[in-house]
Amino acid sequence: MRRALPVVIACCACASSGQRMTKAASSVFVRTDSDRTTIITPSLSVAADVTSTTNIEASYEIDAWTGASIDVVTAATGAIEEIRHETDVAVVQRLGELSLSAGYRFSTEPDYRSHGGVLGGRIELGRKNTTLGLDLLGSVDTVGRAGDPFFEQAQRSVGARASVTQLLGKRTLAEVAWETTRAAGYLASPYRWVAIGGDGICNASAPFCIPEHVPDARVRNSVFARARRALGSAWSAGLEYRLYFDDWGVRSHAIAPDVAWRITEQGVLSLRYRYYTQGEATFYRPRYFDLMSSSGFATRDRKLSTFFSNEVGASFLQRFTLEGRDVVIVAGGRTTVSGIDYQAFVGLERVLAVELTALVGLEFL
Repeated sequence: MRRALPVVIACCACASSGQRMTKAASSVFVRTDSDRTTIITPSLSVAADVTSTTNIEASYEIDAWTGASIDVVTAATGAIEEIRHETDVAVVQRLGELSLSAGYRFSTEPDYRSHGGVLGGRIELGRKNTTLGLDLLGSVDTVGRAGDPFFEQAQRSVGARASVTQLLGKRTLAEVAWETTRAAGYLASPYRWVAIGGDGICNASAPFCIPEHVPDARVRNSVFARARRALGSAWSAGLEYRLYFDDWGVRSHAIAPDVAWRITEQGVLSLRYRYYTQGEATFYRPRYFDLMSSSGFATRDRKLSTFFSNEVGASFLQRFTLEGRDVVIVAGGRTTVSGIDYQAFVGLERVLAVELTALVGLEFL
């Protein structure tokens, strides 16, 4: 397993006056795993209160992806290098106890283009002890294939997310959310081929190799719950749970406890563990000998197989207030080690990964 070190990119911001605040931050995320995949993602974000009730946020990131994973090898191609650019813009308007928001996202890479939007609302009730939220989501995507200028497929998605956040006494905060999305159009990978017969991999032993074929619509549902409790003045603990299910037959559970310790007046150390387990889609098979038993569908997508993962991470965030100036410097980092165990995927049983993130930011009051 290769290791990569994060590099911190300097960030800048323009000061604002009065009680308004301007924030700017930059981070670099690096992930490398035992499946010969490396991802490097530098990002820059800025948020500013343009008026006392209006906030604007903008961010930009670059995803540099290099891979020679089992998926690439079995597709009979060499190592792949891709770069994705993504820009996000959001506006939040506060109207007393009500907040309205609108956001737009544009993402592009050599073989994929995506336009996404979100409209949201939040209202505070019961002396701000209860917050109700609702978001409407949508995206319009175009799927291409590198080296094939005539391949172009459409993908659309719409969805909604509702949430309730409740303050339970002076020390405990809880949130429950439900999200549903429906995607339609081309939902397969143009690079993924499936062996019919043989040992499950497209090679000389397979009588046939066909392009991946999955349903042209998918409804995803997830239920999310989390709670956090203060354990004195320096400690707090949290617990998150997520249930996911869709009409492809995939069902998953994720649970993530964490603990945070304020080791200095403005420094916080956090430790987190996450366990994830998932069942396979109804039409997924490690090996296909015919298509009758899978309703005519065939896939080599490992994310539709049965697997479980364990993840352990630690992060530290420190704030530095400059004396005599309304400026705060924020710096921190996070590291995560994870292992994914595939229980029914031919050619791959386990992937070990290391993730590193470095962050630096400024806040102007």
